[in-house]
Amino acid sequence: MALTLSDATRVVYGLAPGACRLGELLQHVHPDERQRVTDTMLATLHAGARLDVGYRIFRANSQERHVRMRAEPLRADHGSVRYLGTVQDVTEVVRREAEAGLKARLLQMASAVAHVGGWIYDREQDRVIWSDEVCRIHEVPPGTRPTAEEAIAYFAPESRDRLRRLVETCLREGTPYDEELRLITARGRSVWVRAIGEAVRSALGAVTGLQGAFQDINDKRKAEQETARIGALLSDTLESIGDAFYTLDREWRFTYLNREAERLFKRPRAQLLGEVLWDEFAALKGQIGYCEFHRALRENRSVVFEEYYAPHQALSEVRAYPTKDGLSVYFRDVTEARKTEESLRISEQRFRTIARATTDVVWDWNLEDDSLWTSDSIESVFGYTTVDFSGPIRAWSDHIHPDERERVVKHIKSAIEGGEEQWIDEYHFMRKDGSLALVLDRGYIIRDASGRALRMIGAMVDMTERRQAERRIEYLAYYDSLTQLPNRQLLMDRLQQAVDDSAQRRHANALFFIDLDNFKSLNDTLGHAVGDQMLKQVAQRLSGCVNHDDTIARFGGDEYVVLLQEMSTDMVEATTQARTVGERMLKSLRQPYKLDQNCHHSTASIGIVLFSGAGDDIGELLKRADMAMYEAKASGRNTLRFFNPGMQAALSARMALENDLRQAVRQCDAQFELHYQPQIDRHGLVTGVEALVRWRHPARGMISPAEFIPLAEETGLVLSLGQWVLKKACGQLLAWAANPATARIEIAVNVSARQFHHPQFAAQVLDVVAAAGIDARLLKLELTETSLLENLADTIAKMNVLRTHGVSFALDDFGTGYSSLAYLRQLPLDMLKIDRSFVLDLLTNQNDAAIARTMIALGRSLGLRVLAEGVETVAQRDFLFEHGCDAYQGYLCASALPADAAAAVVCKP
Repeated sequence: MALTLSDATRVVYGLAPGACRLGELLQHVHPDERQRVTDTMLATLHAGARLDVGYRIFRANSQERHVRMRAEPLRADHGSVRYLGTVQDVTEVVRREAEAGLKARLLQMASAVAHVGGWIYDREQDRVIWSDEVCRIHEVPPGTRPTAEEAIAYFAPESRDRLRRLVETCLREGTPYDEELRLITARGRSVWVRAIGEAVRSALGAVTGLQGAFQDINDKRKAEQETARIGALLSDTLESIGDAFYTLDREWRFTYLNREAERLFKRPRAQLLGEVLWDEFAALKGQIGYCEFHRALRENRSVVFEEYYAPHQALSEVRAYPTKDGLSVYFRDVTEARKTEESLRISEQRFRTIARATTDVVWDWNLEDDSLWTSDSIESVFGYTTVDFSGPIRAWSDHIHPDERERVVKHIKSAIEGGEEQWIDEYHFMRKDGSLALVLDRGYIIRDASGRALRMIGAMVDMTERRQAERRIEYLAYYDSLTQLPNRQLLMDRLQQAVDDSAQRRHANALFFIDLDNFKSLNDTLGHAVGDQMLKQVAQRLSGCVNHDDTIARFGGDEYVVLLQEMSTDMVEATTQARTVGERMLKSLRQPYKLDQNCHHSTASIGIVLFSGAGDDIGELLKRADMAMYEAKASGRNTLRFFNPGMQAALSARMALENDLRQAVRQCDAQFELHYQPQIDRHGLVTGVEALVRWRHPARGMISPAEFIPLAEETGLVLSLGQWVLKKACGQLLAWAANPATARIEIAVNVSARQFHHPQFAAQVLDVVAAAGIDARLLKLELTETSLLENLADTIAKMNVLRTHGVSFALDDFGTGYSSLAYLRQLPLDMLKIDRSFVLDLLTNQNDAAIARTMIALGRSLGLRVLAEGVETVAQRDFLFEHGCDAYQGYLCASALPADAAAAVVCKP
């Protein structure tokens, strides 16, 4: 088929001038498209149809071009067909379309990735054309074209009305919109979208429709909500944390402060936000914080430091972290914390110091890691090192005595688990050398706010020696240290128990009161050490006379008490049993005693009382036994006596007298009188008087001194009575001083042993003398041998004190006790008084006469004046004066007289 080509067509194909056939032209078509083009052309020519085909060609220079061939058939009258057409080089058009297609595909890909799709609203047709992405967002098939109202109906109710108003406004006024709205997809899923719309106008400016885009922002919205939630959470967290927190930009301006930062800065955050830190708190400039903050930003590193801010007087712990925007700063006030830490450090140091200083073993048990710490004293107390006890608590429990270990461990666990504040226990602990120590262990439990036990701190005290001492003290409290027998206290307890038991069992009991005869003489002659030997031997002998269950007690001095229990219920038989035991005691006690190199003989007197009722008073029983003992002594000693009603009567009388005496002592001037017996010298002159107290009882009349003086001594009333006598006598000296005839008369006052050995006796005498304003040289104090020889050093000291003030002393009843020349030589005496018992028979009894002569000679050899008592006849007086006696007193001159009568005797010519 021949072709006629224009020059332009030849240029397109790159052909030379000349005829050209269709086949030749098809050879220039790209091999990939040649068959398609050939088939198309042949089919078109055969059908006589219109030709429109595009394809690629290769020019002669191998250049590829895109061409488009269009041809119209021309039919001749005779039916033949010719084609007239054009060939157009569309290379640039194809390139542009390819670029546009690529851009469209890229846009579609971008839309899918960004979830953005376009839409067009044709107002005339009321249809909305959605892109595929918009359809996907609505979850409807591609190509869906809803009406405007149908499109708006997809939105949630709260967004629907809003969108409708925006669309109407845009159609009416051309106002574009850009909103975030919530739609409900065709499948019912809630999706947030960004809806953008703008007006499409005609050439005349009329709004003919809308166009815009949808963007699925559901993920973005969720991310924003999550970001907002996290931001709110972060803000709440920062507001609630205990630390202060603030942020600074790189210009040092505050960008955020939490509530705690407000409090510590003492400024509201509204005043600080946007302000420069160094301007608002100028005192910080140049300080450690200033340098550290700059270093943090300069080196992009976090910093931690402590800084004292003087204006607030606060120490802060600061932590600063650099960010891209500036600094994030945490800080807290550690002023009190550091003070507390310092206090804890001092306390810990004090604790360790105390632990080192005390002899107790201080320990600290950390319950959380089961570690034990002990003080160094564990080595000196138990022999262990601190390393031996530095591990778990078992290191301690393994050393508890096996018999007590389970109990002690169970007890400490119970205290910990039971919420108790402390634990205390006593147990035996094994020392390193294998010996046992009795320890008192006390621990205090430290708990947290919830009550959970964290630590225990305590101390172990070695109680071994202390407990032994306590037992020793307890023993001494109930046992006599010399004889090892029960003492008075234990006796009283057992006696009370015996009284209580006898009420139930109706058995008789016997109480023995034993007193050694003439024991004082042994003490005075051989000394107390020898006397103590005898007391111990007596205890041993008494123990051999009774059963093991019976009680033998040392009551005091040389007195013993024996309690026999569970005797016969028949009182007669019980009396026989008691007598048998008592005689056995007497027999044993009168056997010779070997005391050092001496063989000593002694006896005892025993009083016995039987009892069997609950109504018996133990004090009364002892008094009855004591009375029976004195009855035995009165009967010649070395015997025993049972208490009888007659003794009870005497006891009752004694008790009544004691009560009356107590009443009388309370008002001495009302019932007591002081009488004076003159003392006559060799020239017949009265040189002094002896003051003798008399008791004028309101009911019984005058009571003999022999009856009430011993009772006053025994009850201690003699102290008050003796003081009254001394004051009365000194008052009489003052009265007589006014009369020249009596002004130089001495008054001798008897002083009891109990009164003399009172610690304040010398001071009391001098106070009375000073108060009376008398000449102390006219006061003579008469003392017995017993009172003088008891605590000799103290006796001499008191006598010397009083002698320096003029008071003189006389030894009364000389010869009736144990008179030691050695003692007499040491005592600062002025006079010896011969007892009346040696004067009474000195004219008829050669022994008494010899004794009297000896006493007078002894007194004179010691430089002492000698006075005889009880002189009743002239012959007795003459005998005494003949042998050197200096003075006498007795009925020969006068009995004891009231003061006025005695003064009359003194003044008698």
